[in-house]
Amino acid sequence: MSDLPQILRIADAIVLPSIAIILLLISKIGRGELARWSEGQFYVALVVMTLVTLRTVVMQDGAWLVHTAALGITITIALTTNPVRKPANLYLQHDPI
Repeated sequence: MSDLPQILRIADAIVLPSIAIILLLISKIGRGELARWSEGQFYVALVVMTLVTLRTVVMQDGAWLVHTAALGITITIALTTNPVRKPANLYLQHDPI
């Protein structure tokens, strides 16, 4: 039988960063209500991931490097990528030559 704390540690190290990265990708690729919903959920996941990372570092847990790297990557991707969605009137502003 598997050890429950070990399963929770693995889930803590893999699942939380994965959820945040997936929500970030959906917010960057999605459009409309889905993009707004996933962006809000991404901010919530980012706050939770930050608190979990702080707890991991303070408790000197073995997954601190995974959490810190995932948090850094997630913040960097969020700041450096532009969303795919464009304004609806973008094509109406075409100036013929």
